[in-house]
Amino acid sequence: MTARKPSLTKTVAAQGKRLLMDAALKLTAQSRSINALGLRELAREAGLNPNTFYRHFKDIDELGLTIIEEMSNKLRQPLRDLRRQAAESVVPPELAGIGWEENPLLNLQKATLATKETVKLFFDYVAQNPNAFILGVRELHGASPLLRQALRKVMADFAQDMADDIKQLKLLPMLDDVTLLEVASTISREMFQLSMDYIEQPEQRNAIFAQAEALVVMLFTGATVLKGHGRLLVQALEPLPA
Repeated sequence: MTARKPSLTKTVAAQGKRLLMDAALKLTAQSRSINALGLRELAREAGLNPNTFYRHFKDIDELGLTIIEEMSNKLRQPLRDLRRQAAESVVPPELAGIGWEENPLLNLQKATLATKETVKLFFDYVAQNPNAFILGVRELHGASPLLRQALRKVMADFAQDMADDIKQLKLLPMLDDVTLLEVASTISREMFQLSMDYIEQPEQRNAIFAQAEALVVMLFTGATVLKGHGRLLVQALEPLPA
């Protein structure tokens, strides 16, 4: 019996922490900042004694940081995995070593499919976790410097992942590292903002998805043209000879 007590205590603590996080997400979805929540209100929503809050979090900011970290951890690696799977699924084994210059159409197809699949995964996650994104968008302009900083880091991490994957998969080899990161950072910010439209306008979700997909393509296409590689894009889009 004594050997099982620590495990039981840990499980109860994890349950209490989860209840408080879920309560905060539910309450902040009702047009309030997380820092505007009272501990009694939060504990009541979680079904806990108010005094138990400090067993799990030192303050409201730590609660918010935990929610933000969880959101990032659940989405970040799956996006990277899917981006790679989508890009690799386009390429027949016999063409695996072919570069952009040799087959611009194939590379454009890789980039397009990777874009479509990762945008879909992102919005699927938004639809499944709307309260987390409502909290994130609100706190990005909220009163807590710690939460604002954490959310900016989340977007920066997503942008760096995108830039790294594009480079490793050789989707846009004509773009240098600085340009890739600049474009990826813009996309990360815009996708985060579009998440609110996706949540609040369910009847427009297909249009919002198409808007996001087109935004990614246009930004990278524009960067490619500005870097002097527009000819290769035109070549990729040219119809095949009959």
